[in-house]
Amino acid sequence: MKNQWRVIVGILLILVVVLFAVANNMTVPINFGFTTIQSPLILVIIGSALLGALILLLVSTTAMFRQKKELKTLRNDLAKYQNNNDQVLKEQRESLEREFNNKQAELAAREQQLSNQEAQMIEEPALPSAMDETDEMKSFDSQG
Repeated sequence: MKNQWRVIVGILLILVVVLFAVANNMTVPINFGFTTIQSPLILVIIGSALLGALILLLVSTTAMFRQKKELKTLRNDLAKYQNNNDQVLKEQRESLEREFNNKQAELAAREQQLSNQEAQMIEEPALPSAMDETDEMKSFDSQG
């Protein structure tokens, strides 16, 4: 839609220039500094418009090529940074996974130690109380 408006505006401008040139069809002198020539005004107007369009085309084409080159460079840089970012992210993820696995192993080892200590604490008080009972039985037997 945007390009259609550009085409329509361009055609209207060309139409205005042509109508202006046709309305001014007398012969005029053109001074180039080193020589002077006589030419119809219509040719001077159309020639000036075409020369302006050519200059505009050259300037815009140069700017367009420069922008395309810059865009290509920026896209290459972006791809390089994305690849680098992906690699760094992968390395960090692997590091965090290793750290997580190490922490899980450490936690499992501590849980095992804790369960071993709990088992020892349960067994240790049971042994002295069993000895106390046997001592009481011996003393009871010796009394009885």
